[in-house]
Amino acid sequence: MAHSPKIIIPDANLRDIGGKKTQTGMEVKTGYIFRSGHLSDLEKEDFKQFKNLQLKTIIDLRRPSEIEKYPTPNLETFETLNFSVSSDDNEFTVAANFLDGEQLPNNFTGKIIEKYFKNSVSEKLNSYVPVFESLTNTDNFPLLFHCVAGKDRTGIVSAFLLGILDVNESVIIEDYLLTNKLREKEMQLKEKQIRDHLVETTENGSEKLIEERMEIAQSLLYAKESFITSVFDEVKKSFGTWDNFRLNGLKIDNERFKKLTDFLLTD
Repeated sequence: MAHSPKIIIPDANLRDIGGKKTQTGMEVKTGYIFRSGHLSDLEKEDFKQFKNLQLKTIIDLRRPSEIEKYPTPNLETFETLNFSVSSDDNEFTVAANFLDGEQLPNNFTGKIIEKYFKNSVSEKLNSYVPVFESLTNTDNFPLLFHCVAGKDRTGIVSAFLLGILDVNESVIIEDYLLTNKLREKEMQLKEKQIRDHLVETTENGSEKLIEERMEIAQSLLYAKESFITSVFDEVKKSFGTWDNFRLNGLKIDNERFKKLTDFLLTD
């Protein structure tokens, strides 16, 4: 694909959130806030681009075990803030463990990932409050936030941020689904590996069971529109508006938010 200039390092799913218009005609500035997957495999030229971002802060959304497995490059120029927004036993983690060969609980389906996104608003929002305390501190910019693939936890934080900034939901969806294009080859290879493994190991070679397991695998590997729209639906159900969600859900008061928008938005 022809990459937008706002895609900094495609293989790391690293991109600038800037350039998006709000519904009132303002624009998120470029060069201040970025999203990505893990950064442990940056090639030499990619690493140069990463350094050129001149980041002050990295917000790491991963669990400690993931940080150990995929360590962030060590640079003294930025501060890393760790906020694990998912526990070791949530729906998404159980499904992710399945990709590593572990058994799944009975009645576990691909719909569980959609539930994970919904629960980020309805049940797990408190884990995102400290993330946004740092994310809305203008002293922390330029800033990057990331998880492992830069898809789900990162996608939720991006949706929350763009939502409260009044970016159109269709633009937020497009931003979320971009992961599928940037990581397409990697995800297709992983999907084939999982299918081959299931064919070899599934008892009696049950095609029905294999397809059920592949549904879960595909939900883990690919960004799906229904995941992010379930976030929108839950925000509206629980808070009515993005502004109420910002105030009462993420606990960002009007003074702090005005300082953020004055800094981050431009005509």
